[in-house]
Amino acid sequence: MNSNNAKIQSVIESAFSTAINKLAKDESGSFISDLYVQADAESGELQIYDDEEHLIEKIVIFDWVNNTEEEDVFNKRVAASVKAVLTILSTKDMFNHPRFMKPLSISLTDEDFVVIEELLFLDDETLRLDDPLLKDLDADLDDFLAKLLSDVD
Repeated sequence: MNSNNAKIQSVIESAFSTAINKLAKDESGSFISDLYVQADAESGELQIYDDEEHLIEKIVIFDWVNNTEEEDVFNKRVAASVKAVLTILSTKDMFNHPRFMKPLSISLTDEDFVVIEELLFLDDETLRLDDPLLKDLDADLDDFLAKLLSDVD
């Protein structure tokens, strides 16, 4: 990871930590089951919304300001950066707060809240195969099976 990506991910992590802390301190009693993330290539803004489409936190990522990439390329880059941050926050148990109801989904959306890509899905009872922790599972199982069957010959 180059230093620019590390800086961007650090800013994103800070924004998510702030948003999560705001939600944790809110005593309205409502549960959160979805968070929405929007990124604007022109202004460089990253915005985090709750499941009622209320803005929780927004930041400007200066490396994204006046971005000239095609929209889908920009969205893929944003999704990759945010996914990396969400994986870190998930391993730190940042989403294990009573306000967060499982299953919890965090999605990248457009300005109309149409989902572009699901960034994180957490559920205590469901194991998702697109989980980053399982990315090499298929290759590992093939390798294990090949070694196991080599003894059978």
